[in-house]
Amino acid sequence: MQFLGWIGFILVEAFYVPQLIKTVKTKDVAGFSLTAWGVLWLGMAFYLVYSIIIHDTVFTVGNGVGLAASTFQIALILKYRKRQK
Repeated sequence: MQFLGWIGFILVEAFYVPQLIKTVKTKDVAGFSLTAWGVLWLGMAFYLVYSIIIHDTVFTVGNGVGLAASTFQIALILKYRKRQK
């Protein structure tokens, strides 16, 4: 049944790709909430720690990749929001 977790991981992580590409291309972050992305990042960080503690490979990989993608999106928001003011 672990394959269901990997399928979920792939689908959830695929969510980030189009948004990150669009943000990099357009440099437009006007509609993004830094607070919302910060809360998502914090939640993923806690999930990552928990998944490491319980030795769950799928959730460790998934949350690690998700945390990296969220970090990249937050960095883009901080970088491009300065240009738009």
